Amino acid sequence: MATLAEKLAGLQCPRCGHENTYVVRDVEHTEKVGSDTVTVKITVGVCTNCGEEALDSSATQKIQDAVNKLKTGKVSDLVHMGEAYQYP
Repeated sequence: MATLAEKLAGLQCPRCGHENTYVVRDVEHTEKVGSDTVTVKITVGVCTNCGEEALDSSATQKIQDAVNKLKTGKVSDLVHMGEAYQYP
């Protein structure tokens, strides 16, 4: 199976159109689920020209798994990171 770096080689960025500008980086991706959020550490390709992120199936699956755990209340695998407040 090809590595993420191999998949990104020569790829054209869909946002800016530049080719071969992706580098592999570890990032934190946050998804909102109702009034909650879940943050997932994933490895993605980032366009060095515009910042567009390219996710592979592994990163996408990790995000989907975390969102599903939060939606179903199966949060024992998630780390509680604090509380969020909003001032009207």
